Amino acid sequence: MKRLLSLCLIFCLSQIEIKAQEITMFSGFFDYQYYQGDTRITKKELKNLMETNQEALTHWNRSKTFSTLTLVALASEIGFFVWEVSDNKPFENESNNTITTIGVTGSFAAVLAFNFLSNLQKKKSILKYNQGLEKKTTFEIQPAKNGFGMAIVF
Repeated sequence: MKRLLSLCLIFCLSQIEIKAQEITMFSGFFDYQYYQGDTRITKKELKNLMETNQEALTHWNRSKTFSTLTLVALASEIGFFVWEVSDNKPFENESNNTITTIGVTGSFAAVLAFNFLSNLQKKKSILKYNQGLEKKTTFEIQPAKNGFGMAIVF
């Protein structure tokens, strides 16, 4: 009876699958909102979770780099725009706006590109973290390779 009970217990334990809660990302008004299961988490908590998976942390750090480059390009966008507005002489035809127009257009394209790359790296980091959670931490019962009986394989 004890053998049957222990065999049933081992079989039931081998079927249990333990999974951590996945991270999801939703767009907010100014920034993204992050959730682990049903609870909202902060960026600091998210970074602590990303540190458990090296590949996800790499994508997260790239996202931070692209986000910083986005802010730098936005600052240059504002600078070129102010230069163009302040250099505009409406009653004189001597204004040369070629440099400022190229600067405004180029920095706007850089803002769009870096922001897109930042969001792409954020999504990749969350996907890599969630893929790391899919690894099974179970064991199963298989026939023994040497002789008769059963063996537990981790």
